[in-house]
Amino acid sequence: MKKHILVVGLKTLGMSIVKQLSKYNCEVLAIDKEMEKVEDAAEYATEAIQIDIRDSEEIKKLSLNSFDIAIITVDDIEASIMASLIFKEQGIETVIVKAKNSVHKRILEKMEVDKIISPEEEMGIKLAKSLMNASIIDAINFSDEYSILEIAVLEKWIGKTLISLDLRNEYGMNVLCVKNQEKELNISPSQDCIIEEGDILVALVENKKIENTDLKY
Repeated sequence: MKKHILVVGLKTLGMSIVKQLSKYNCEVLAIDKEMEKVEDAAEYATEAIQIDIRDSEEIKKLSLNSFDIAIITVDDIEASIMASLIFKEQGIETVIVKAKNSVHKRILEKMEVDKIISPEEEMGIKLAKSLMNASIIDAINFSDEYSILEIAVLEKWIGKTLISLDLRNEYGMNVLCVKNQEKELNISPSQDCIIEEGDILVALVENKKIENTDLKY
């Protein structure tokens, strides 16, 4: 069954979400108060309409209970909070909201929205982590306790098996995938998998444990 997704706010983040969703089998309604942005989104969304989300009456005309997911990316904090409240009241199963700042984030947490995203904060954390260690190619905060890392293998790992490296105990790391230089993927590698030069590991790691390792995470 196709998912029906509502995207509110069509600046850089909102537009990138709409463009990416257009590649999947889903229905996307994109809305913004500026017609120019609506016209740009119309190329990618199932439907794009001009609405000021501060107008609650117009918002409620959208048959909101037909949507599975609502994504709110607007910078206007008051409008963001109001839309979040309306969407939850109207029965949208999953409401995802971009937090403008820490105060906005705390309010959204009190409202118990389903997911809060802080793109600038997350990008800053990600950049800082990558600067501290060139072996960490990419990092995604999975939760407060765990991250998913893309790691260029350390020289001392080369030629050894996963079981001999004991990465789980040493780094709090569960290896999900190994990618070789030819970009071939070994999903859920066995413990007998031998690490080779140029390999990249994708792993779920414990943030606290890895901080005290030579990865300098």
